[in-house]
Amino acid sequence: MKNFVLTSLLFATLSGCSNSDPAGKQTQVVAKVNGDEITVHQINGEMQRLQVPVANPQVVAKKMLNSLIDRQLLVQEAVKLNLDRTPEVMQLVDAARAQIYAQAYLARKVSAIGQANDKEVQQFMLEHPEVFSRRKVFTTADIIFANDPGKIDADKLQQLVSNAEELKTWLNRHQIHFEIAEETIPTEALPKEAVSLADQVKVGDLLFMHDDIKVVARSIANIAEVPLTEQQALDMATKAVNERKRQQLILDELQRLKKLAQIEVLDPNLKSEPAASTAKASPASTTQKAPNSVDHGLKGL
Repeated sequence: MKNFVLTSLLFATLSGCSNSDPAGKQTQVVAKVNGDEITVHQINGEMQRLQVPVANPQVVAKKMLNSLIDRQLLVQEAVKLNLDRTPEVMQLVDAARAQIYAQAYLARKVSAIGQANDKEVQQFMLEHPEVFSRRKVFTTADIIFANDPGKIDADKLQQLVSNAEELKTWLNRHQIHFEIAEETIPTEALPKEAVSLADQVKVGDLLFMHDDIKVVARSIANIAEVPLTEQQALDMATKAVNERKRQQLILDELQRLKKLAQIEVLDPNLKSEPAASTAKASPASTTQKAPNSVDHGLKGL
């Protein structure tokens, strides 16, 4: 609804500013760049993709028009140099077109999904008390340092130290620079595997996270139980259920299309290995569960 209002508002504003032809009819062309037309619909389309709140639509429209003019000037120069015909550019255009088509198809399918009803929302909240009725907010003191394989084995290090002071002592002894930062993290922002363990975390615990670049050791400084208000909980659960339904539809649709398609991978090195399972499948395990918002730590909310 916000996007519709935004588009309509900009359209009304720009239509009132657009040129009139001799018969007095409004035209949708708001500017020309060396003969190439820029229309109201282009501006509205760009604004709709940005999804930003608009306090003064006419001011925002002018900025967007200037941006489109700049882009069109660059496009014209690229075409003069035949850059639109280079293999690299043509490959990027083809990839972008394919992505747009795929997204448009999924958007059409997703638009037919019914919104979460009260029963689904309440059931979701009951299934995830750690995010709702037992929601916590963790205050952490983060110790951040570079993940240098020549100096640090992050997996072994977390076995050597049990608290922040021991870690800082170890880092100082090995002359490894580190920084301290404080974070406040609600349960819903935790990674999937940590959400279910939220009730087990205690003040003083040291949690390690690392990638190829840095290590973040989070020392739990404080834990406060801060349940959401009823409205906040309903809003979050509704979004989560809608997202779960969306992900499930996408998963089901892809599986349906794959069953109907003839797919042949010619490079043996790129063939996917069938998932191995040593356990006997139960009726519940035969249905593949789509990732939901809690699986992603509810970060998208």
